[in-house]
Amino acid sequence: MNYPTTGQEVYVSLNLSNTMLTGIGKGTITRETVSVDYLKKLFAEHGVIVSAKPEQVPIIKRVNDMYDFGLEIPEKLQLFQLSEQHRRLVVINVQGLQRKHGSLLSSYTDEELDEASFTFVKYYVQSKHYDELTAENEKLRYELEQEISWRNRTDS
Repeated sequence: MNYPTTGQEVYVSLNLSNTMLTGIGKGTITRETVSVDYLKKLFAEHGVIVSAKPEQVPIIKRVNDMYDFGLEIPEKLQLFQLSEQHRRLVVINVQGLQRKHGSLLSSYTDEELDEASFTFVKYYVQSKHYDELTAENEKLRYELEQEISWRNRTDS
């Protein structure tokens, strides 16, 4: 599957690190578990860039095979930072694989990969800080309550 190059591609990785977040400045990040169908639509609309270490390639290939994503896997690790332009990161969560000190191992057998299961979490960066969003929400709620009150008034 060929995904478009839009300049607003979705990043895909097996982990989330602080270095990925240094490009966003002050803002709000939302997190949600998403479905495979949702991701296919998201990738088709925005494009996708995979960031994986060489030893993670078999895991990405397994995800590609299982879910028919058609992700292009880079030959070497592509580092990235979330930014105003690139607001979306999908982290592939892997369950059922042995880890060392909390990290995935450098290699797994096909049998071990057969036992793995995967879920997908989308992180989305908003340029507004949470406090700003909360204040804006409260203002809109107040205005709505005023409008409802005005419409429901009874003139005696």
